[in-house]
Amino acid sequence: KPGRQAVTLDYVRWAAENADRPWFAIGGITLENIEDVLEAGARRICVVSEILNAPDVTRACQQFREQIASVPLD
Repeated sequence: KPGRQAVTLDYVRWAAENADRPWFAIGGITLENIEDVLEAGARRICVVSEILNAPDVTRACQQFREQIASVPLD
């Protein structure tokens, strides 16, 4: 959000290691960084702007699905 500091991948790693409740990574997730977000430990994500602002929403969703499927998760 404007005026707010972005959460870093270090915080995602911290949440993955320490959170005792389900959580979502949300905000600033793009096709360029989704792999990093997942590798940092996020298992639930919420992508809004990158999809809604895409010229082809269906294709953007397909690309996210492909990216997510390509990351080996434990």
